[in-house]
Amino acid sequence: MKICVLNLSGNVGKSTLAIHLLAAYSPRARILSVESINASAADRMPGLDVEELGASRFKEILRELMQGEDVIVDVGASNVAGFMTEMKRFTSAVGEFDWVLVPTVPALKQQLDTIATIDWLHELGLDGGKVRVIFNQYASDTQDPIQVVYSQVLGYAAADGKGKAVYEPHAVVDHNEVYELAKDSGQVMRELAGSTTDWRAARGDAKRAGDMVALERAMSGQMTHDLAVTAHENLARVHAMLFNVRSANDTEPAAGGRKRA
Repeated sequence: MKICVLNLSGNVGKSTLAIHLLAAYSPRARILSVESINASAADRMPGLDVEELGASRFKEILRELMQGEDVIVDVGASNVAGFMTEMKRFTSAVGEFDWVLVPTVPALKQQLDTIATIDWLHELGLDGGKVRVIFNQYASDTQDPIQVVYSQVLGYAAADGKGKAVYEPHAVVDHNEVYELAKDSGQVMRELAGSTTDWRAARGDAKRAGDMVALERAMSGQMTHDLAVTAHENLARVHAMLFNVRSANDTEPAAGGRKRA
């Protein structure tokens, strides 16, 4: 499967989703990080096949798409404009993607940029059925439903954006501080969640030894694992929703119109 993750705006979690939502479930996938300023977060994941390419090397990107079967293109904010220009020049490129994921977050600027991104993809001639909006960084403890939190994007979806992208069922990725913690671990979320480390036993050993550093490490490890399990369950449901895979974690839509994901 060939998937592009992009948004005109930065700080919407493109690389995080490329790693933990996409590459984690496609171990043979090659990640093309279209970024010429900031280092790709995927470079910290030793098990991933990652190549960094600036938008100016679009011909190489297109060759990878034409040759490969499982390719994830993660377009950094600093390269989106150049990438878009090249997509217009190489008109067949748009047909190479099976999916284009457009993450959005609650911030107003990013929602407006999301709308502009979808409009641009539509003008490019991309089938709206291939464009999927991901509602990222939703605060699961909020009292506001996603219709309120992402009101700009969903208002657009009901009017000018109708048919230009897929918005429902809502693919919601909850805010979870474990994504920041995972950056230094070198592991994707499903690996962190699947850790078999016995933190309770480690805690007991540290207490008996009077080792407060080891005790703190064990307590932090347990909390990180708990958060990773929660995040992984969320990601597994979203992945199943996006790619029509049945998941044991599927649930009924939650109150307020949000499908728990």
